[in-house]
Amino acid sequence: MAGAAVGKQRHPGLRRAAQPTDADALAPRERIVLAALGLLAEGGSAAVTLRTVGARAGLHNSSLFHHFAAKRDIVAAVQARVNESLRRRLEPLASDEPPRLDRLAAVLGELSDHYAAHPDEARCALRLLLDPAEDAGEGRFTTLLWGWLARAQAAGAIRPVSVGHAARSLLGMVLLGAAWPSAARTTPRADARRRAELAACVVGALAPATPRL
Repeated sequence: MAGAAVGKQRHPGLRRAAQPTDADALAPRERIVLAALGLLAEGGSAAVTLRTVGARAGLHNSSLFHHFAAKRDIVAAVQARVNESLRRRLEPLASDEPPRLDRLAAVLGELSDHYAAHPDEARCALRLLLDPAEDAGEGRFTTLLWGWLARAQAAGAIRPVSVGHAARSLLGMVLLGAAWPSAARTTPRADARRRAELAACVVGALAPATPRL
C-alpha cells in the first residue's frame, strides 16, 4: 500500500515535468526571433551571436541553421518584425482624412500602451530610429507618420513644423518611456496618467497657434 501511495505521488509530478513551457510551445523560428529581439534590445547587434541566441532559445545550432543561414539573417528578421509591428499600429493614420490632431494623439496613445507592455520591442524600435543603418531595409516605419504630418500641415490641422524632425520627436517621446520604464509597478491609474500626459504633449507641440485678437 505504501509503495502504491508513493507511486501515485510521483506519477502526477512526472506528468507535470513532461508538459512544455510557454517558450517550448512556440515554433522554433519564433523562439529564435524572440530570443534575438531580447538580446538586440539589451546590447545591440553585437550581443546577437548564434551561441547566445541558441542558448536563450534553448535550441542547438543545427536548429538555428535550419531557419537562418547566418546571424545577419536573424537580426534582419528581428528588425523586420519591429518595423512591421510599428507600421501596423500607425496604419490608422493613413486613412485619417481630414487629418485630426486628436486622432494622432489617440494612435500614439495606443502605441504607447503596446510598448509599455513590450519594452524590449521599444528598445529595438528606438535603436532603429536613432541609427537608420540598423534598419533591415523593410521600409522605414516613420513613413506613415511623415505622411500624416505633411497632410495635416497642408490642411492647417497642425502648426508649421519640420516633418522629419516632428516624426522622430513624437516616436522618441513614445519609445523612451517604454524603453526605460520606472521601477514602480504599473497600475491602471499610472497608465491613464501616461496616456493623458502624452496626449497633452502631442497637442501642445503641434496645435495651430491661436490667432491673437
